[in-house]
Amino acid sequence: MRLLKIGRDATCDIVLYSEKVSSLHAEITLMNSGDILLEDKGSQNGTFIQNQAIKPGKPVNVRRGDAIRFADVELQWSQIPMPEDNSAYKAIYGIGSHFNNDIQISGGTVSRYHATIKVGKDNKVYIIDHSKNGTTVDGQKIAPHNPYRIKKSSSVVCGGVPVNLKATPVQWPSELWKTILMAAASVLVLVGIGFGIYKFMSGRSGKQEDTELYAKYNHSVVMLVGIYHYEVSIGDLDLDALNALLPVSARIPTKLLPTKNNYVDVSSYSSKQLIDALDKKGMYGGTGFFISNDGQLITNLHVVKPWLFNGEGERLQQSFARWFTGHVAFLNSALRTTQYNAYLSQVKVTGVLDYVALIPHGEVFDADNINKCRVLSAGEDINKDVALVQTISKRLPTSECTVVNVKDSIDVSDEALKVGEHIYTLGFPLLTSLQDQQSENGIQLLARGGSITQILNEFQFGFDAASFGGASGSPIFNDKGMLVGILNSGVTSTQGFNYGIKAKYIKELLDSPHIK
Repeated sequence: MRLLKIGRDATCDIVLYSEKVSSLHAEITLMNSGDILLEDKGSQNGTFIQNQAIKPGKPVNVRRGDAIRFADVELQWSQIPMPEDNSAYKAIYGIGSHFNNDIQISGGTVSRYHATIKVGKDNKVYIIDHSKNGTTVDGQKIAPHNPYRIKKSSSVVCGGVPVNLKATPVQWPSELWKTILMAAASVLVLVGIGFGIYKFMSGRSGKQEDTELYAKYNHSVVMLVGIYHYEVSIGDLDLDALNALLPVSARIPTKLLPTKNNYVDVSSYSSKQLIDALDKKGMYGGTGFFISNDGQLITNLHVVKPWLFNGEGERLQQSFARWFTGHVAFLNSALRTTQYNAYLSQVKVTGVLDYVALIPHGEVFDADNINKCRVLSAGEDINKDVALVQTISKRLPTSECTVVNVKDSIDVSDEALKVGEHIYTLGFPLLTSLQDQQSENGIQLLARGGSITQILNEFQFGFDAASFGGASGSPIFNDKGMLVGILNSGVTSTQGFNYGIKAKYIKELLDSPHIK
């Protein structure tokens, strides 16, 4: 696979000389299969196929010769390399941080499509580097774009990150005997020999112990913190001008910050001032888990839009509607007009997210370690309690962070959610109240196993793994290591009664993001 960056910046692979073209306008990925993917990278003036704009951040398949335009510049297909002749190879494996690779590694210096391993028909194995930060074999940096012979014992390092060749799917010449044995075993199974052993093995196939899941995903899960406030509006009224007509004690706040027992008038505060006042650590929290190397993560909708779930906004709206109704007569009398009567039904209280940020497992809980995020996709349907978030930097916060590969490791079938089936979840229940915030080990997630106890409705299922508030957004895996849901609620007074949203709504969100 090969990635081509397209834009106005001189570091791009294809530089376009137009002021309407963004610095990094788009990317073209040349897949090993010969497929070509085009992705707009959030450009200002858009990317077009056959004069139809494509959605930013969502790769689409294109064919060589398609009419493609970046803002006002047409793509010259002569600049795009022709597909490689791979007829001399019997197997090809991509290495990089993108989930499309056969061998996925993570790290800030690893390119999305870092290198390619090719196995020749003569069983000789080669690696080809096409990265920014290079590849070394046995301590020697190899030349880019040139095949370099490697063995199973070779020490391969991509962008400073070692690649365990023995753990890759590459079929080495010395493993031919394994292929023969596997083929023989398959024949035996097909003809019914060893049926009892086959039944036993099929019952155990693919199962992963909880310890394996923890080792695989403990650096995929992060703690989230957030800050939000409510904004009050009354139609198109200028509330600042309205408040100037009222005594100080009767003025209506335009911004309210919810606290444990009350609401604080923060009308004079900007979002930045609210964040600074709360030490950038947030006023509530939850859990999320990474699904891509560009810092995208899944959490609950109620973690990014808590006002949809707690009923505060509705209660505040009713309260301010009563307040305004009580003052209409005074306002009309003071201004000798009845214009305010028309606004009685236009009182509105809206929740606004000021801040959502994450801190990875193992990091010290401190404002300097928190990574600010933005919401990519979050709807209004509280039944589908899932949301998509991304780090502002568009990358994983540390080199230790890993991702849950939702392309290959998600099971949305009804068969995956049967009462009695084992599940395993990792998250941050009770948030920092269970953490030594200054510990050199940093914050530590909690992992618990349990069983599915009920299929509650179309959206939720119940399970008995102990949890608590703060774990909202924790991934739920089955014993095959497949993502089957996301924790979203529970009975706080009694452990063992918790609920998750079915994984199919995670897939639905990723396949059809909400338009912002």
